[in-house]
Amino acid sequence: MNTTIQLLSAKRVTIFVGEFGSGKTELAVNYALYLKQNGYSTAIVDIDIIKPYFRTRENRSILEAQGVRVIAPDARLAHADLPILPQNLFPVLQDTAMHVVMDVGGGESSIALGQISPQLAAVDYDALLVVNTCRPFTSTVEGIINTISRIEQASQLTISGLISNTNLAEETNLAQIQRGLAITEEAAQQVQLPVCAVIVPEGLSKSEFAQPMFVLKRYTHYPWME
Repeated sequence: MNTTIQLLSAKRVTIFVGEFGSGKTELAVNYALYLKQNGYSTAIVDIDIIKPYFRTRENRSILEAQGVRVIAPDARLAHADLPILPQNLFPVLQDTAMHVVMDVGGGESSIALGQISPQLAAVDYDALLVVNTCRPFTSTVEGIINTISRIEQASQLTISGLISNTNLAEETNLAQIQRGLAITEEAAQQVQLPVCAVIVPEGLSKSEFAQPMFVLKRYTHYPWME
């Protein structure tokens, strides 16, 4: 029988990494809200410098209204694609009473994270790769394994688990999610990592999966939805 997720990570700091279109930003927002609603002091950190429309900070008002602290680059640089880390990042990482959710993209974002690898090594973190098999870089087992290697090398993080988040936004269906989970599970087996959860949109929340399920609510407003 399917198990609804409790926590995606037992660690205080959860770092979501993934390629363009993986859906990690939506997941990071949902997970930060989930933690706060379940009684955890929570901060969310935006280090996705590649995609100016899809960043966590676009959801600042929703997050802050729920009591989640948003850590992001200065508002004057909100749409600058620069490898800039938030100035107030280190205090929340060092605050042992705070659960921290980090949204980190691939490419330049991962390289930026590598700048603070010594500080991250000093805290209790899980780095989870968000996998969408509907996207080209992670559509196959080989692609997923190569992505793990690239992101680990750029970020100097150790990825500790995979999140199966196969989706086509509003067109996502159960068959896609099941196929994506099978591919993600095979990749995870080859690299000896766990699949921590399968992500399921609200409309499909009654589905059954072998892996723990995390139900996703859509918060991000995309340009094509206008």
